[in-house]
Amino acid sequence: MLKHYLNKHLILLFVMLIGLSSAAIAQKISGQILDANATPIIGASVVEAGTTNGVITDFEGAFSLELTNKDAKIKVSFIGYESQEITVGNQSFIKVTLTEDVTELEELVVIGYGTQKKQNITGAIASIDSKAIEGRPVADVQSALQGQVAGVQISTGGTGPGAESSVRIRGTASITGGSDPLYVVDGFIMANGGAFTTINPSDIESINVLKDASAAAIYGARAANGVVIITTKRGKGGATRFNVNTFIGTQAPTQTLDLLNAEEYRTMYNMARDNAGKPRIANLADESQPLENNTDWQKETLQRAPMKNFEFSAAGGSENAHFYTSVRHYDEAGMINNTGFDRTSIRFNGDARTGRFKMGASLYFSNANYDEEFNTGDKGMMFHAISNSPAIAVRDENNVGGFNGPKAADGYVQKLNPVAATELVSNRRVNNRFVGNVYGEFEILEGLVYKMNGGADYSGTHRKMFAPYFDLGNGIAAVGLPNGAELQESRGEFASWLFENTLNYKTSFGKHSLGLLAGHSAMHSQYGSQHITVVGGQLSQDFPQINGSANVNGIPQGFLVQERTLSYIGRAIYDYDEKYLATFNFRRDGSSKFSKENFFDNFYSGSVGWLLSKEDFFKNDVVNYLKIRASYGFLGNDKIDANATRFIMNLNSRYPFGGSMDVGVAPGDQLANQNLVWEKQQQMNIGADFALLKNKLTGTIDYFVKNSNDLLISYNLPRSTGGANMFLNAGEVQNKGVELSLNYTNKVGELNYNFGVNGTYLTNEVTALVDGVSAINRGRNAIFGDMNRIEPGNSLFAFYGLETDGIYKSQDEITNGPTPLQGTKPGDFRFKDISGPEGVPDGKIDGDDRTFIGDGNQDFVYGFNLGLNYKRFDFSMQWQGVQGNDVYSTLKFYSQGYFNDFNMTKDVLNAWTPQNPNSDQPRAIPHDQFKERNSVSSYWIQDGSYLRLKNLQVGYSFNMENVAFLNSLRVYAAGQNLLTFTKYQGYDPEVAFSGIEGTRIYPTGRSLIVGVQVGF
Repeated sequence: MLKHYLNKHLILLFVMLIGLSSAAIAQKISGQILDANATPIIGASVVEAGTTNGVITDFEGAFSLELTNKDAKIKVSFIGYESQEITVGNQSFIKVTLTEDVTELEELVVIGYGTQKKQNITGAIASIDSKAIEGRPVADVQSALQGQVAGVQISTGGTGPGAESSVRIRGTASITGGSDPLYVVDGFIMANGGAFTTINPSDIESINVLKDASAAAIYGARAANGVVIITTKRGKGGATRFNVNTFIGTQAPTQTLDLLNAEEYRTMYNMARDNAGKPRIANLADESQPLENNTDWQKETLQRAPMKNFEFSAAGGSENAHFYTSVRHYDEAGMINNTGFDRTSIRFNGDARTGRFKMGASLYFSNANYDEEFNTGDKGMMFHAISNSPAIAVRDENNVGGFNGPKAADGYVQKLNPVAATELVSNRRVNNRFVGNVYGEFEILEGLVYKMNGGADYSGTHRKMFAPYFDLGNGIAAVGLPNGAELQESRGEFASWLFENTLNYKTSFGKHSLGLLAGHSAMHSQYGSQHITVVGGQLSQDFPQINGSANVNGIPQGFLVQERTLSYIGRAIYDYDEKYLATFNFRRDGSSKFSKENFFDNFYSGSVGWLLSKEDFFKNDVVNYLKIRASYGFLGNDKIDANATRFIMNLNSRYPFGGSMDVGVAPGDQLANQNLVWEKQQQMNIGADFALLKNKLTGTIDYFVKNSNDLLISYNLPRSTGGANMFLNAGEVQNKGVELSLNYTNKVGELNYNFGVNGTYLTNEVTALVDGVSAINRGRNAIFGDMNRIEPGNSLFAFYGLETDGIYKSQDEITNGPTPLQGTKPGDFRFKDISGPEGVPDGKIDGDDRTFIGDGNQDFVYGFNLGLNYKRFDFSMQWQGVQGNDVYSTLKFYSQGYFNDFNMTKDVLNAWTPQNPNSDQPRAIPHDQFKERNSVSSYWIQDGSYLRLKNLQVGYSFNMENVAFLNSLRVYAAGQNLLTFTKYQGYDPEVAFSGIEGTRIYPTGRSLIVGVQVGF
């Protein structure tokens, strides 16, 4: 009975529980979670609000959930996206689109060994996201970045396809040391530089430029020239996304010289020889005879060059593991015949997290191939194109190699046929580079994170130049190839490793927030190369190998350099109520470049900020955000000669022994200086960040002073010391200026637009040199001598020489003026009488009249951009310019100076003659007949200011809503360097930062491309 009773009631209880359970399941829903591109998000969390009842989305972003509450809400979340809470109501299927978390993805700035909210930053940091870089038809990042960041100067310097540009942050601050910034890519310090030229621009997520001491001091001795932190893209959870970007195009020189044709050439050189009382060039002497040739050497040397690009990327993962990978092939033919560049690169970034542990890796490999022009010393093919007479034919099948050259009857014969050199001589360089780093993070306690970061950088380079024997029909060896056939081969390697350990602690208590960093860093670098040249023998186009000749030209060269750096790091970041901000940095660096006594030095900085817009008294409808900040600190520069503190030995010293001359080792020219210390900097920065008009107008303004001390110079010693030179800490330089960046964003109907402008005013001044050194002359040219003079009170790039005051129009002007240089006649330069032995004008033109005649420093650097989006159309353009800099134009001298029978520009057609006395062009006379014209003078200086339309792009994005396999499709057309406004007369005003125009000239290209971007 009892058993039956219990069974009966247990069954009843079980039925009641089932009923209650059924009542608890109020509703069953399903749905899909997508991102803004309608791509499914894998691993998103869907939880019934107020409960632990939840599920994770599958590979299609789909979910199914049984709710326990009739009036339930669901909360959808995923890392990197804004969470959403949705009332279910009567819905059975819910589609949710998550948007990216703006605060997390856009407002966190990488500051070196960590991140910080943008609004809490107290240093001068400029941030550039991927939108400012993507879609540009360029080989490298700096070409896309030029003119977009205040305080950053970039110069390509006309060095050919794939060449690395020079970058300066707030000016040049060293005399003999390196002035390029430090590059840090995904936490790895690139000791070998080249970050901008090796990284695929499409792989970049953001670039942060650390400009002042507060921002950069965490990198200590490497940070004096600023720091560029590059963060590459990483995957996010969700379905794997694939992207393809491809474009093709062509480029041609933005400018060529307007040179004399053959008849004009004959006229001017006959006039020059007649004026000098010298015989005319034989083949040009009789102007009644027609000329057989009228060669345009520029046209023969240059070509319209194709370019193409293909890149593919994939990114995806789950909530706890994600990846990004890409491959790119870029191919650019050079505008000089048979030059060019191509690079293939592969990247893989991966991250994973489990519990308190996180790890990741960034791996990159690139293979770059450079077909470079053949250079004879410091002279390139465009120099040789200018040098040749238009009255000479390019080819002559009767000569070995099939090319022609000047004969004695054509004038000066020591000239190279540039077409022969580009077609017969191969000059190929191959570079393979691998950069990889891995990291691991472990959260020891809440807010306390240990991180290990290790990486390696390896680069191997092989260069091979081969020139077969060829004859230009003039009975002499080709210029640059005195021994006939020649083969040069060199191999170089660079390797570095980095190992770092850091502890990061972040905590908040009340309105106080504190972040602490402590760490240790060790880095080792090693680089070296070997080079050999062989000539003659059996070398030929069929056998261009080293063992083709036993005739070694000169002594085989080789070197190996090792550098070690040891560092200790510390930082404290504090804020109160996110209104009152402070940051303090410390780094102790040791470098093997210095003696044991000076191995270590300390570098530190501090900064404060005040977020006024959070104060109650500041609340208003116009200024939405305002922060003022100030910083001061000390940095160092270890980019000096690795052997500056050491004796340099002479490995080719000869001495008599046993009746013959033997080779031994003896002290070289450089004496050791164990007392050398680091180049140091003191930096001060005052700035403000602001946003107005409901955040439509944002901007930053900074005033900075950067004093560089203990700068190294190579000091010439009397031979009685047993050496020729020694490095000394002997110079001080100051850079100061103002930076301004503004950006305005708005919308009118369906038109979205933005306009940005940035500018930097910069002064550069040498403030002191060591006792006993009043000035340093440099910038030597074989014709002019030293063009640049470093002297306190002037910039590092000041030109020093005679100042011209027009042209002597008559003999009376010469007679009644100061005693001119010997041989001066009407039509020659009139120089100013500036000074004399007593420091005052003495009525005579001589070396005492030299003065500062120009400055290569760029006073003002600026850029502005415009972006428009209307429905599915997009348009963008970016302008870039510099102002206030001079260029010492060696090209002007060679193309207007009647030098060695070079061709010249049509300017010389207006040369002074008795019938044309008011001309500003000097009289026609061979340069060797009045060598005073070769003096460094202001006549050869040009205004280097320019404004350039750097990029223009138009695109259209198709509607892909009804295309199942595509997420996005965009077609676009773009142009680079489309317009240049300048007074400069030459190939390109964008020369080296020194302002001295070299003779290895490679024209800047104007490119036009069309492309397609596909996402699926």
